[in-house]
Amino acid sequence: MSRSNIQECERYENLTFRNIFQKDEFGEIKEQKIPSNTNVSRLESLLTDYSVTACNFEYHVISSTDVDSSNIISLYQSESIKELRKNALLTAENDRKMLFNASIKATSQDFYKAVKVEAHCGQKERIGEKGDGGKYVCNPKKVKKDCTLLSLGLNNQIGYDQHIYEATGRQCKILGADLDPQNQQTKDSYAKMNGELFAGRIPSEITIPKMLEKAGRKEVELLKIDIEGGEVTALEPLIKDYFVCQIFIEIHGMPSDHLRMLQIIAKYGFRIFNVDENLLCPMCCEYSMINELCMAQFGVVPLGITIPQQVDVRRNGQSNGN
Repeated sequence: MSRSNIQECERYENLTFRNIFQKDEFGEIKEQKIPSNTNVSRLESLLTDYSVTACNFEYHVISSTDVDSSNIISLYQSESIKELRKNALLTAENDRKMLFNASIKATSQDFYKAVKVEAHCGQKERIGEKGDGGKYVCNPKKVKKDCTLLSLGLNNQIGYDQHIYEATGRQCKILGADLDPQNQQTKDSYAKMNGELFAGRIPSEITIPKMLEKAGRKEVELLKIDIEGGEVTALEPLIKDYFVCQIFIEIHGMPSDHLRMLQIIAKYGFRIFNVDENLLCPMCCEYSMINELCMAQFGVVPLGITIPQQVDVRRNGQSNGN
């Protein structure tokens, strides 16, 4: 495996690797010990021996500074977690078929009910307003030091922004953006958090990568995105080229629009850990998703994959005579 392959996953840069955890289909873990002083060349050799690349999500390579490996092993070996994962895997294929059918024939509300979580977060926290605007975040206290928080879609309502800044220990850089410049009160509140504000239509007037570039940030720990449909074209360029751990997104439109957006996000290794229907907007739903490479950091257990890949959708369409 070449050095460039490791550099494709920025989360692996400048880390001291301790263990490789290999999971079987029921969540059992086999652990390969790696000396704490292992250099990149030796790590490449070890990963090659295990026939994996740095971006292969069936293996969790964990930094000694990120996670207590003993906690991860205990989590995955819990009998209740094993049973939860086993049952999820057994129903995953049927869940994918049901969701695909719901995207064609069901009402929006029935579609939301058909979306099954693909990851178990035992410490979800509601961040922000109680009604519209709040998001479910997984274990926010587990963010890295000096992480980046990105909040897209403000409209001078920054309850989420202030709450997440506090919930992550006031140690992260928060960036906010909206179509229009924010009022003075919002600007003052952001200044107190040492945050930065951007204005412009996303992505036609300003792109998310451009915001990160201007702020001098290279990856995003927590991303909240609610830009009234702009996420369809704005999100993929970010998660394609930048490392993002958690995404909290409100998707608008018909069930087929929701499924299409979820498929795009899933393509880059994200799994749903919470679904929250927006009661004020019948065609809107909030989805919380986590990058598979961040599951160990936030204490998350992978379940069955329930978002059908686009090839599965085409196959099902043909079988249905479409």
